[in-house]
Order: sequence, then structure tokens, then C-alpha cells
Amino acid sequence: MAIAAVTAGLGVGAVLALTMRHSANAAPPVISPSTNVIGAPLTRQPTPALTGLTDQNGHPISLSAYKGQVVLVAFMDPLCVDLCPVLGRDIVAVEQALPKTIKPVLLIVSVTSGRTPADVQEFIKTNLSTQWDPGWHWLIGPSDAALKLTWLAWGEPLEPPKTNYLDVIDPQGYLRVTYPAPLFVSDVVSAVKKVASE
Repeated sequence: MAIAAVTAGLGVGAVLALTMRHSANAAPPVISPSTNVIGAPLTRQPTPALTGLTDQNGHPISLSAYKGQVVLVAFMDPLCVDLCPVLGRDIVAVEQALPKTIKPVLLIVSVTSGRTPADVQEFIKTNLSTQWDPGWHWLIGPSDAALKLTWLAWGEPLEPPKTNYLDVIDPQGYLRVTYPAPLFVSDVVSAVKKVASE
């Protein structure tokens, strides 16, 4: 009986040893990175439509008009008092840290309809000690329907929520990376410099 138990134990041990040896020699499994990793450089992703909107000055804005330039896209509410001001100040820090030769266009889409140019100006006055570089646009109109179409195209307010995220669009018009607020400013600066030089 004892001999049988020892033999069985040796047999199990041999099987385990062979299995472990095979696993150690086998190539590690290849894990494909997700193409939607937040905060990590992306391969070029199609950028959702951003047309039919007007900015705080009533001017029509289209993402395609800025082909050839790096574009930063953010979704915020000018009456927000939590992360929106943080993201606004972080964007200023990104712009100030970039070389003078790189001037990304900043497009902010309102995540709430019915906001006014006065709301935008109050956000700037209350939350930013230094304004964004000239050429920024806060898209607040022209209608609730136009904003809702953009929200649907960009997944806002559907999953994944994009409020208080910053998207980096390369000069060819592709979405390259998305950062949540608060930003790691040096990471964003590196990404903008990289896509601007490609």
C-alpha cells in the first residue's frame, strides 16, 4: 500500500514537472494593447465628426478646417466648478510648456446646452489667471440638436464619458491620445511635440 502511494506521488510529481518545464519554455502569450488606452499613445484612430457648431463668438467651427495643425479637443461645462477649472488651468500649463513653434488649436465643446458667451467669459475670468493662447474656441451652439449630435458622435454623455478629458488630434486629423483631468502636463507636452513633428 505504501509502495503504491509513493509510486502515485512520483507519477503526479513527474507530470507536474513536465508541465511546468513546458510552460517555462513556451513563448509568453502576446497581449495586444487596446487601441483605446487612455493616456497612452495610440495608433491613428478615426476622429469623430465635429461640424455644425458655433463658438462663443457665433463663428462656425469645423475640425476639418484645422487640418495641418495639432488640435486639442476637450468637453467641459463653463459653469462646472470641480474638474473643469482644473483641466482649463492644465491646458494653459501645456501651452506654456510647448515650444513657441508649436501652437495647437484648442476646441472646447460644451457638455450642457443653453450655455452663453457670458458663461464662457465668466469661466475664463474666474478660473484662469492666464488665458489660453489666441485661437481657442468654446463651442456652445448654434442649437441643442447640433450639440447633441456631437455628443453622440464623441460618446458624450454616453459611455465612455468624455467630460474633463483632453483629446490630441494630429495634423492629419487622427485622434492619437486621450488624457483625463487632472493632466500630467509633461506627458501631454511630449505627445503634442511628437505628433507635431510627424
